[in-house]
Amino acid sequence: MFKKLNKKGFTLAELLIVVAIIGVLVAVSIPIFTAQLKKARLATNQANARAAYAAAVAKELDATDADATHTYTYNVSTAKLTNGGTAGSFTTPIADWDVNTSINRVVMGDTQAATWIITIDETNGTKFNCTAKASTSAAGGESGEGH
Repeated sequence: MFKKLNKKGFTLAELLIVVAIIGVLVAVSIPIFTAQLKKARLATNQANARAAYAAAVAKELDATDADATHTYTYNVSTAKLTNGGTAGSFTTPIADWDVNTSINRVVMGDTQAATWIITIDETNGTKFNCTAKASTSAAGGESGEGH
């Protein structure tokens, strides 16, 4: 007369505990993910600034006028170097940048620069001084230095 009831599934308390554990894991992982994302943006900006500098130096080595100052604009998306632009001044070497390094209000860990403007002042033979302008748009904008 009595049927044995099948108890399949989880109780409400078990489900709430699982949801709470998942919530804690998500809450812990978001700041870690954000920090890693900032480090990735910084590494991208450093690599792009170095590429812009290398391209400008290579073009400068091909230049025929010695002891001159040249300015080049490096577009990150096309990897093309063109003549012209106005660079700002920033004195922290690329290797010393961190996620909070700000180049004219562009924080290197928050924004990926689209344009770098390199000015090379060739003085005393082979000495190059370089300033770069970081911009969040392809048209140009914020400035900083890389060497």
